Amino acid sequence: MKSILHPLNHNFKSTHRMTIVFCFVSILMFSWSSFSQSLEELQHLAAENNLELKAQFKRFEAQLEDITQAKSWQDPNLSFGYFISPIETRVGPQIARFSLTQKLPWFGTYKAKGDIAAFRAEAEFEKFQDQKLKLFLNVAQKYYDLLALRYITELETKQLDILENLKVIVESNYKNNKARLVDILRVDLEMDKQLSTIQVLKDQGQVFVTQLNQLMDRQLNTPVQILNPKQILEQNESIEIDSMVRNHPRLEAIRKLKASNEAESELAKKEAMPQFGLGLDYAIIQDRNVQNAEAGQDAIMPMLSVSLPIFGKKNKSRKKAASLQGESIEFQLENEESRLETEIQVALYKQDELFSLLSLYDKQLLSLKDILQLSETALANASMGIEEVLRLQEERLLYEKQRAKTLADLQKTDETLIYLTSNSDL
Repeated sequence: MKSILHPLNHNFKSTHRMTIVFCFVSILMFSWSSFSQSLEELQHLAAENNLELKAQFKRFEAQLEDITQAKSWQDPNLSFGYFISPIETRVGPQIARFSLTQKLPWFGTYKAKGDIAAFRAEAEFEKFQDQKLKLFLNVAQKYYDLLALRYITELETKQLDILENLKVIVESNYKNNKARLVDILRVDLEMDKQLSTIQVLKDQGQVFVTQLNQLMDRQLNTPVQILNPKQILEQNESIEIDSMVRNHPRLEAIRKLKASNEAESELAKKEAMPQFGLGLDYAIIQDRNVQNAEAGQDAIMPMLSVSLPIFGKKNKSRKKAASLQGESIEFQLENEESRLETEIQVALYKQDELFSLLSLYDKQLLSLKDILQLSETALANASMGIEEVLRLQEERLLYEKQRAKTLADLQKTDETLIYLTSNSDL
């Protein structure tokens, strides 16, 4: 009588446990399916709210202001002098003088300065474009990590249901003296492990949600609802990479710096030329009844000045510095092109590897499907022990989880290729 009560007691506990799990999973699935958020929506929110991206755009706007400053004329210089001891002139003593001067650089100097600032601003904008693409990639990676985790959570929950069905079979065999009590306890142990695993996955999922919310600069505990994670992971589309890396923002930013350097070389030539100065002197003459028809008449004197760039060492150094900087930028451009092409090839190799793994997992799961059906039949006939059935079920679950992770990695690799082959005008 005592031995019969043990399985009944375990059955009651497992039923209560399954009720709790069912409620938990139902609430979880309802929260995920009530309002699904696509990857594009999350990326759009990140582009609008990400603080790092906003900071880069402000750097671009600040650089735009440099264009106006670079093309602006120098401020005129106004000076005033008062003679403590007036200087006697033919028409009377000179007591004060005003001078107004304006410097004029060589023709085209301001245009060259404006071009330098404009190209640097465009380089900052290309950096902004690259940062936005990187942000989209980061959001996509966290998004697919979260999808994989939630899909694996569904698989673990399904495994719990399978264990419950196996327990019913083992309990029936126990009543017919075809199984041992330890077999029931072993299934209970596996079910407890599944409950713990589901809770751990829930906690891990909150970590990914927090990371996604941080990228979107919103409350870290804001829920991220996703409908049918398996269906989204199964969507594999081929990535066209015909354009390769010709117009990627990382390359365009360097090209803008190269154009700015060319403008600097032109500016060095302009600054090696003479500079002009226009001015006007106004002298105040005091009238002291000098016997002269022009007595007390103030003096006005236009002036023209020209700088003499006779010390050419400074200008030669400026031109050489611009030339060396241009060579440095050219090396940077070649290196960046090589890096991008290498990253694309690595991503393509990884994509092929993941497709091979996915094919392998599909074949293994297809083979295991028939074996598992036969094993359950054998368990019901008491011709196979529960240990072997549990091992096969664990093997199936392992392949399904590995397949889910592979699907997520494939999606992340696709997103990496999208980033690497993006054009600056996107």
